[in-house]
Amino acid sequence: MSAAWRNPLPTLPTAHASVLALIAALCVAPLSAQPAPPPLPEVRQIVTFLFQPGRMAEATAIYESQLRPIYTDLAPLRRFRAYRESESPEPLDLVVVSSYADMAGMDAANDGLRRPHASGRSAFALYGTLAAMTQSHHDQFVEMLPHIGPPPDDSAGIVVLEYLRVPVADQPEFVRRLEADRRTEVTAGVVRWSEAGRLLVSDGWDFLRIHHLRSLGDWQRYRLHTRQQATRLGSSVLVGARKVIILKQDGRLSVR
Repeated sequence: MSAAWRNPLPTLPTAHASVLALIAALCVAPLSAQPAPPPLPEVRQIVTFLFQPGRMAEATAIYESQLRPIYTDLAPLRRFRAYRESESPEPLDLVVVSSYADMAGMDAANDGLRRPHASGRSAFALYGTLAAMTQSHHDQFVEMLPHIGPPPDDSAGIVVLEYLRVPVADQPEFVRRLEADRRTEVTAGVVRWSEAGRLLVSDGWDFLRIHHLRSLGDWQRYRLHTRQQATRLGSSVLVGARKVIILKQDGRLSVR
């Protein structure tokens, strides 16, 4: 028998055979796992209330006796804090801050707040009761930037909410400078603790800084510090406008 009959199939070039082998291996080999996307930043909901005259005590009692137990049992909630006005350019009675892992965590929390609690009423029903005694309120949502160091006991001293407006083109540079400024402020003892975030829902503001200080005198010293930092190209030179609200924590309403 001739050689042609003994080997009827033509021999593939070595390179072509290698390509076919690779294709076959890819067809049978499992695809490697795709890396998980990074977690989304923590989100906080800030609700500011101005109650009808004479209704503040009644509203606070609802939070303490009925809403606080619901928030305590709310699994997606990371933390709940309530604050009263210390000094503010606009009238307000109560500011409540709810913290969640991200907006999806807030969605899950809202599902829980709609359902009746073991106490018999849902949080949404109780907020309907509060609405009847509220003169005005507004909601804001903040996507927090990474924290620096452990937070202090925030029941002492004052908490300052500093709303900032920054031109869009300057925002990346503002965040870069802000991270350096926050480290300097805490290290120098100008503030006890400093946080910051991008506003996702607000009335025209871009960033929120949250300062924990011992006293109003420390706030004045902080403002002097930022003016001095501005000469060294700190983040404050990029701020187009700011609004400041000074609060004191109401520890009776804290959860976690």
